Amino acid sequence: MKTFLLLMLLPLAAQADLPRFVRGIRVTAPPPALRYEAPPPAPSRRHQWIAGYWAWRAGKNVWVGGRWAIPPAPGYVWEPARTVNESGATMFYDGHWRAGDDPDPAQAYAPPAPPVQEVVTDEAPPPAQEEVRPPPPFAGATWIPGYWSWSGGQHAWVAGRWSAQPPGYEWHEHHWDKRDDGRWVERPGHWRHDERRDERHDEHREHDRR
Repeated sequence: MKTFLLLMLLPLAAQADLPRFVRGIRVTAPPPALRYEAPPPAPSRRHQWIAGYWAWRAGKNVWVGGRWAIPPAPGYVWEPARTVNESGATMFYDGHWRAGDDPDPAQAYAPPAPPVQEVVTDEAPPPAQEEVRPPPPFAGATWIPGYWSWSGGQHAWVAGRWSAQPPGYEWHEHHWDKRDDGRWVERPGHWRHDERRDERHDEHREHDRR
């Protein structure tokens, strides 16, 4: 509760030094004062409280209510939304999930296990956010693009990250499919065997034999 109250009292501009993984949006009106929210009991120890905030939507400030949500993967943290002044322009950076630690060059990113039941919703995912890709932290790092995930009863952006690449595998991006009934089903990203790489390897071996 103390942490929650502190976040409510901090001005958004004071959060400008946080890492930036999404590009800012220029806004024409600063956000109103934050609304007070009393978070209900946590559904489980895995859930994190995401405090409500003013978001810039369709040319105006729209309140996004606070909610409990489970991080998309172990080690992920919520980076709060913020509105800051940059060279005289008011910029809004949307809240999103991001990896909390630097990637380990000896360890590939391990996505969470697929849910027992498919995640299906009537709400279409928003357009992908434009990300600021940081420099590769080590040689051979693979970029895993950001994506929209269903979190806490709504779509939440999960920032991209760098990862080591398992030998013989490639990253299959997270995406959403629209079903025949008009609903949307979430397809989690995952590592999959690179058959093309095996074919190239077999061709090289055959060439060497000749």
